[in-house]
Order: sequence, then C-alpha cells, then structure tokens
Amino acid sequence: MERIVDLNIAEVQVFQKVKELIATSRTIVAEEPPNLKFGIETLKQLRRAIYEDLNQIQHEGMILRAARLLESSELTGQEVEWYWNPRQTGTADEPDLRGLVAGRIVVSAEITASESPKGTIDQRMGTTLEKLSKLPGKTFYFVCTDSMEKRARTKVKQAGYQIEVRRT
Repeated sequence: MERIVDLNIAEVQVFQKVKELIATSRTIVAEEPPNLKFGIETLKQLRRAIYEDLNQIQHEGMILRAARLLESSELTGQEVEWYWNPRQTGTADEPDLRGLVAGRIVVSAEITASESPKGTIDQRMGTTLEKLSKLPGKTFYFVCTDSMEKRARTKVKQAGYQIEVRRT
C-alpha cells in the first residue's frame, strides 16, 4: 500500500490526471466523424487511450472522498495516517483505503466506482465484501449510486457482515 502523505496533494494529483484524460479525449474526438467507419475507428482509439484510466481515476477520486468523509465523521480530531491502493492493486489482506491512528488500524475500506450491480459487478461485490469482512478496524464499503448501495446493503445483511455501506 502507498502512504497518502497529504490528502490535499493527492487530490491535486488526481485532478491533474482528470484534466489529462479529458484533454486526451478531446484530441481524439476533435472532429465530427464523416461516416460510420471513421466513427467506429474513433471510438476504438478513444477506448484504447482512456478505458483503463477512466475507471481507475474515478476510483482514486472516490478513495480520497472516502478518506475525507471518514475524517469528518468517524475520525474527527484524530491524527490519521492514510494508506491506499489507488489502482486496485491490493493483495487479499489490503483494502483500497486503510486508516491508522497511533500505529493501529482503525479503518479498512473498499471503494467501487461501478454504477450498476449487474453480472460481474454483482459477483465482484460479493467477493469484495467477503474480503473486507476479514480485515481489521471498522470496515466500510463506499459506492456511488443508489442501486449499488441497496445491493451492497442486502449482501451485507444476508451475510451478517459488520460492514457499513456508504454512498459518496
């Protein structure tokens, strides 16, 4: 896991990535496609250039929002040391976001930027919640839509997990 030395600096860095991704997109779609063939080729270029970053940057931004929310609610007034896996690269014992106070893990959180709990996303949610249920500290699952929140709450309740589901 990487240490987030300063949330403000991390937010500036993620915002820079957002601007770069948008600039790349604008370059690729600068012109109106004259025909279907050109339009499809433009979409292919766009997908190649931004697909992975499109999800990962949203994930990074949500992790930082989650840290801010936790600092202003659960951890008010405490000196929190944050660690993250911004690119969803954590191991089985690492969450997307971990908070330590005085060297003790007090928060483990998983974050998803997925908007709809269908198919693979629903299956992945179950696996993620199971993993999260075994991690130390108070556990949180952050989502970004009503449908994801409802589905996560249902899965948490059915499994009997002590995980708090929150929408950012």
